[in-house]
Amino acid sequence: MVYTLMVLATILQISPNNSDIVFFDDFSDGDISDWDQRCLPGTWCSSSGQAHGSTAYANAALVPPGDIQCEDCSIEISGTAIHALGVICRLNSEDTGIAAYVSPDHDVARIRRISCGNPSTIYNSLYASFPSGVWYELTLICEGNLLQLQIDVPSTGDSWTLDAIDTSPQTGQFGLYTGEEPGARWDWISVSSGAGPVDSTMISWMYTDDTVLGNGNMAFESGEEITLHLQLSNLENSPLANVFAILQSLTPEIIVNDNSDDFGNIPPCGSSWGASGYSIEAPTSTPEDQTYAMQLTVFADGGYSNSFEFNIPVGCGIECDVESGIEQWFWSAVESGWLDNWHISSTRNHTAGGTQSFKCGDTGSGDYDNHLFSAVTSPLFNMPIGGDISFWIWIDAQIPLNNSGISAFDGGLLQYGRCGTWIDLEPSGGYSYQIIPSSTGPFAEGTGVLSGQSGWSQWGITIPDSLAGPGQVRFVFGSDDTGTREGLYVDDIDIQGSVGIENPEYEEYSTPLLSAYPNPFMENLTFVISGIPVGEVTIEIFDLAGRLVESSRLSAPGDVRTLIWNGKNIPAGIYIARVCIQGFNDMIQHIVKLN
Repeated sequence: MVYTLMVLATILQISPNNSDIVFFDDFSDGDISDWDQRCLPGTWCSSSGQAHGSTAYANAALVPPGDIQCEDCSIEISGTAIHALGVICRLNSEDTGIAAYVSPDHDVARIRRISCGNPSTIYNSLYASFPSGVWYELTLICEGNLLQLQIDVPSTGDSWTLDAIDTSPQTGQFGLYTGEEPGARWDWISVSSGAGPVDSTMISWMYTDDTVLGNGNMAFESGEEITLHLQLSNLENSPLANVFAILQSLTPEIIVNDNSDDFGNIPPCGSSWGASGYSIEAPTSTPEDQTYAMQLTVFADGGYSNSFEFNIPVGCGIECDVESGIEQWFWSAVESGWLDNWHISSTRNHTAGGTQSFKCGDTGSGDYDNHLFSAVTSPLFNMPIGGDISFWIWIDAQIPLNNSGISAFDGGLLQYGRCGTWIDLEPSGGYSYQIIPSSTGPFAEGTGVLSGQSGWSQWGITIPDSLAGPGQVRFVFGSDDTGTREGLYVDDIDIQGSVGIENPEYEEYSTPLLSAYPNPFMENLTFVISGIPVGEVTIEIFDLAGRLVESSRLSAPGDVRTLIWNGKNIPAGIYIARVCIQGFNDMIQHIVKLN
């Protein structure tokens, strides 16, 4: 994210384990006369919806009215740092507390004690080439005697972490901090009691719909305008009321046409779908097979506001021969406490004229480690309707001695993921091996895996249409704590699917049209299929695992067919409606059931 403002526009937010907001001010009234100046003198005012501070001295602070006190908290601050950008907290009546800041002028970040308004003991320092005049995002986490300052510069992708010990943790006030600055500006401040994560909302699921101004294959491609549907989750213990969110593109290649959506009330640890979705467009000049940064800002009653970034891919499918274009693939342990052995290997290769493949195992032809649970993961891409995954593997994984059956101690499998949720994918005939009960590896008893010993062989998996849209795939390998072999090699990964049928002129009856309303729905959903004067129509409803939920046939003639479906007894969630008409390509519609 690149910010061009050369002013100190700063946001300060404190988020707790619960989301009880005890103070909020966006400075829109232009009055901070009831705020208290603390520590050394400064000049403070409010105008144009911002608080302004300037000082010729170090450690000038401004705390909000009401004598709000806290000890454990997370404080988030964003702004442009020139000399000193930071926060002050745990400030007692004698102006003794904690200051945490970054100073590009001196290439240093510090967490230090403030004693009677003056700089005192330096708890820890971090020296680095901090850029000046760019937008910073700082998070100070205070929990007991543990302090951590997280420093991020979105425009450069740089990040640092500074840890320290507060030798005398105490309850106190917090506020805006500036030191040796000619001017600083803050947009708003939101305060909640307690300690906890900064982010209290997140995207828990998303899907795309390109059936109106696209080719209907659910893959966001150049020249298309899609509807992006988002589900938000409230991770805190208090409800968020009257939630709405604004979407913006952080790159010129993507255009947001309809940028606002309503999410209603989200209960604690609950989730909610947007009412209508966002309309976004990729012009024909937008390069494909890339991802583009978006920013979502969420608002709710009580002054709640939270912004975070995510990516949207443009293109259809993905190809990887592990020779070039592999920069965005990455590998790591799936869970903490397990090991990772994935890397790029030149020991074995399947690509004609190639030299490399992904390997889970030691370098060269060495064996993998015990206690593995690791994955190599693709970049974000668009899975199209009718998607098929093919890949080649070479494997040597541990199975019981003299085994003539399907048992395995170690092995690998393929997963598909979206928004952090991963689903096991299986070939139509299943995997050749299953994890045995006595295995101490990460997979549950009976899990189907790739295992045993086999030279290069090709595998294929058909992806349920319900998973069409933005997502990732990953190859996961796990091992128990006794015995190892050479490992798993993966090469020539290819994901393709339907290219759909363009209908940009909207000619009447050139292709059938499908609509469903209201969507999202609570009980009854009405399907309308137009442009089919003859032929039988079948409507099938699938869940995200590809299981058939409902099937109905419409055989009566007519240009327009209507079906009212009662879905009140199915669980809330995302479903896929597939309409099959003889002589036409299948039509797909994502539908959302609300609680």
